[in-house]
Amino acid sequence: MEDEEYRKLPADEKVVHKLWKARVCGYEEVTKLFRQIDDEKSPEFGKYLGLVKKFVTDSNAMGQEKGLEATLAYVENYAHAGKTVSEVMSGVVTKCMAASKTKTRELALQVTLMYIEIEKHELVVEELIKGTEQKNPKIVSACIQALTTALKEFGIKIISPKPMIKRIGALFSDRDKSVRDEARLMVIELYKWMGPSLKNHLQAANLQAVQMTELETEFAKLEGQKAVPIRYIRSQQQKQAKLAAEAVEANGDESDDEVDDVPQDIDPYDLADPVDILSKLPKDFYDKLEAKKWQERKEALEALETLVKNPKLENGDYGDVVRALKKVVQKDSNVVCVALAGRCIAGLALGLKKRFQTYSGALVLSLLEKFKEKKQSVVSAIREAVDATYLTTNIEAILDDVLETLNNKNPSVKSETSLFLARAFTKTSPSSVNKKLLKAVTGALTKNINESDPAVREASAEALGTLMKLVGEKAIGPFLVELEKDNLKMSKIKEFYEKAEITVKTSSPKKARPQTAPPKVSALASKESAPKAAKKPAAVAKKKAAAVSSGSATVVRSKGGKAGPKPPQKTIEKELEDGEVESIMEDLLLSNIALELSSPLWKTRLSSAEEIMSKVQGMNGQTIPTQAFVKILMKKPGLKDTNFQVLKVKLDIIKYLAENGVFSTTTVDCCIKDIAEKFGDAKNGNIVIGTVTAMAEATSFGHVSIAVLDFAFNQKSPKVQQEVLNWLAVALKEFGVA
Repeated sequence: MEDEEYRKLPADEKVVHKLWKARVCGYEEVTKLFRQIDDEKSPEFGKYLGLVKKFVTDSNAMGQEKGLEATLAYVENYAHAGKTVSEVMSGVVTKCMAASKTKTRELALQVTLMYIEIEKHELVVEELIKGTEQKNPKIVSACIQALTTALKEFGIKIISPKPMIKRIGALFSDRDKSVRDEARLMVIELYKWMGPSLKNHLQAANLQAVQMTELETEFAKLEGQKAVPIRYIRSQQQKQAKLAAEAVEANGDESDDEVDDVPQDIDPYDLADPVDILSKLPKDFYDKLEAKKWQERKEALEALETLVKNPKLENGDYGDVVRALKKVVQKDSNVVCVALAGRCIAGLALGLKKRFQTYSGALVLSLLEKFKEKKQSVVSAIREAVDATYLTTNIEAILDDVLETLNNKNPSVKSETSLFLARAFTKTSPSSVNKKLLKAVTGALTKNINESDPAVREASAEALGTLMKLVGEKAIGPFLVELEKDNLKMSKIKEFYEKAEITVKTSSPKKARPQTAPPKVSALASKESAPKAAKKPAAVAKKKAAAVSSGSATVVRSKGGKAGPKPPQKTIEKELEDGEVESIMEDLLLSNIALELSSPLWKTRLSSAEEIMSKVQGMNGQTIPTQAFVKILMKKPGLKDTNFQVLKVKLDIIKYLAENGVFSTTTVDCCIKDIAEKFGDAKNGNIVIGTVTAMAEATSFGHVSIAVLDFAFNQKSPKVQQEVLNWLAVALKEFGVA
């Protein structure tokens, strides 16, 4: 009778029933249901959001097995299954990984790998690493095996080796032989991906000599082998599908592009722990740098040099240190101290990477001017310093300093600046070299190639040849017209062009598109800018302004009195198709960078967004394809990005486009709802307000405010509604009610 009763219950009640048979029946029903639902965001999935964690910890062996099958179907098919990863994986690790039934263990591994596939790899690895700290050796062994399998299938770009490397020492010293054996297999798999760079970490793990010998024997067998991923996360699968579709479109040719099939070089920086060197500086460091005796200054610099040799440096205020080093470079008469200061600057730049950008602008000119020094030890150290500093900034940011030193009276400064440029170009993205920059640099270099000093001529030719390799002969050709008559100089440039190797990732040449391709960016830009003949009002054009706050809302007030900005002339624009947007990005050499905005790694997304910001800032406002840029920024994850730094840069770009580009109401409609959702964001609330205000000034306050209000009061967050009303109260005073 009781059997008959539970069969009448709905599936979501069966899966929590006290009878194991009822639960098994429920698991089987929901497994079938999850696989049949077409809509990956169906509310039907939502019913089980809080229940699925119990599926994997069922006290009955058969129930646990069926629960794992249901969990696998749930994770594979539900768009928001990632919300359950921590709770489910915790249960999988403690209750399933070391289960007595083989099928249960296999299903546990499949669920683990499926969570990785839906891009929850970081949380999965975190739970597995916790599992390696359990007291039960069976659980520890199973978690190590799962980590090894994940690395083997998805590759090192997805599965970070850093957490595994940190556990090597403890796992190799475990009392249980099965744990040590699994750890050995994990290290061998790591070596397939990392190569010899892993050995430094093994030495730090203090393995026994016998263990190292065994590993070295295994490593020798792997010589020449290259590991490649055999499984992809969802975003990579989408990228592959797109490439396959493009290949079919291009007359069935196979695409030359690969998706993460090439093993990635591992940067030791990513695996290193940051070191706080500021607290370790000698107390008398700054006093010694001012000492009259050069030996004392040298002693202080040597102490710093030892500290900056750490591969990764902790965040901090390095302003005083940098200023002190700059002073040594500029004014110290002792070449030993100058060389040491140069090496310290290089160490800081390499240890901080992009975080050193704050200081790089103040250093480049001083470093380049120091090339007047003839002592080779100083020249080498300054080369090291300026090269490392360049990696933290970009060519546009240092352009004025470079042009100044290319025009320096000292031939050594000219030639070394040109050689620096040649090295810098090999590490520069083609997309960061716009026409304005190209014209300025080639102008200075073509002038110097006619100098009487042979070293200056040679270095200028090398810089021009490398630049030609970077941007292509077609792009640089118009700026070398004066040199085309001089065969000797052109042949020298071509010689360096042939030798140059660009080491940054550049987009591979695209196959010719069919004639039905969307219009090119120049045509689109002219269409966009045509209706906007009238100039922007002064309040929009010059926007340096004081902030007016009301509650927590802030509106950027324009200079220009109480009247507020006049309504701008509306720009009429059709909405671009996805294909047109992609074509525009290709024309701007930004297609790869745009794709990286969807990377699962926040650092990659941040770097990509910063690259786009740099590109936009280097363009003429009237010709910026504003809508195309906004649409690219809106692509998944768009403004739903979980990293606040990435979100800030994206909002900054939209704000910049509204203030400087041709911004239409069509473009507003592409992004306004997603921006409005961020009102009240704890870290980016003010930039959201500034962005919305800029859009209202660029288009129509009425259009923007109605869209924002419509969104705010059709969603349930009172915080968003409050902040929107705060903004509106201030904005009405600014714009008026006309």
